[in-house]
Amino acid sequence: MILFLAYTIVAWIATASVVKVLHISIQPGQWLDKLLNWQQRLQAWDMHGNEFAAKVGGYCEACFSHLLSFAAFWVYLFFMNAVLGVWITDGVDGWWIKAVANAVWYLVYVSVATNLSLYFIVKLFNR
Repeated sequence: MILFLAYTIVAWIATASVVKVLHISIQPGQWLDKLLNWQQRLQAWDMHGNEFAAKVGGYCEACFSHLLSFAAFWVYLFFMNAVLGVWITDGVDGWWIKAVANAVWYLVYVSVATNLSLYFIVKLFNR
């Protein structure tokens, strides 16, 4: 269980770091903005009434953090199960206990990852 928690902490920090770098990269004049015209896309989505795409695309830091944390959870789940062979329900008997444990762990993981990512974007190294 200690190994599982250590990998989870690393995954949370890695997720927050990637989210921070991506958020910086889509800002006006940065490399992803120049490569993909990201700010123009955000404006177009917003002007055409696609508020969801505009928010998760970068207009809302919390929405952006949550979308990428959600995606990171599935990468984390695959890595932990397929590569390392450890998961929160190892040693648990009963399908319904495993289902509840997985649902709770999903909520915990994504919540922590979203908040940590948001902190990295808004507060970390900002004055």
